[in-house]
Amino acid sequence: MRLIVIILSVAALVLAAALATLGPGTRFGLWDYATALGWMRNFLALPVLVAAAGAALAFLLALWKARSLAPLALVALIAAGAAGYAPIKMREMALSNPFIHDITTDFEHPPEIVAGANAERKNPPEYVGDELVRNSDKTVAEAQMEAFPDIQPLLLEAPVEKTTLAARGVLAQMKLKTIAEGPVSDESGSGWRIEATATSLWFGFTDDFIVRLTPTENDGTRVDIRSKSRVGLSDLGANATRVREFLKKLDAAV
Repeated sequence: MRLIVIILSVAALVLAAALATLGPGTRFGLWDYATALGWMRNFLALPVLVAAAGAALAFLLALWKARSLAPLALVALIAAGAAGYAPIKMREMALSNPFIHDITTDFEHPPEIVAGANAERKNPPEYVGDELVRNSDKTVAEAQMEAFPDIQPLLLEAPVEKTTLAARGVLAQMKLKTIAEGPVSDESGSGWRIEATATSLWFGFTDDFIVRLTPTENDGTRVDIRSKSRVGLSDLGANATRVREFLKKLDAAV
């Protein structure tokens, strides 16, 4: 009985560790993100879930016949359960969001990616709102409007200078790294733009995040945002979530 508990627990720990290291391995360049996601989807997701069930059985057996091994089995159950939940959650998010990775508040003149344009990336910096979404009859812009109709420019009754200070604070609060900022154009009074990046915790995916602040009548400010993933076809809704959070926090801060 003790041997069964040990085998099931160790197997669950090993598989959980293998799945968990896919992200750090990608970050350190041991393999690319496509390979890591393929391994997760094709080779590790189901075995980890089976291992979690095995760890649950091991925990029950330990409570029955080998109580000294119960902590090991419990740790294995928690580790495998958490690791197995990750691909399930990713699949759920992929199915519940459009297959896009570029979100903007301005479809006609989206904020440009400038400082991050030459960074290592698979997705071009240009906005391709007219392109069809994979396996869909909708364009990128149409898919965004249908899925996230609430993402709109933010109109504030505050001057650009005040709004810029607030925007910097919100970027810092959200742990976004500012990489460049300056006037929108050479024309005096054109407004201000801030270019930042967001990096995901597990895989280290980098997304560009641009804040454009344009003066309006009565000394107000129009805030436009663009958030785009540098790699990957679907962002699992991450860019839309980030844009919404930023606009909400900025509106409250000004």
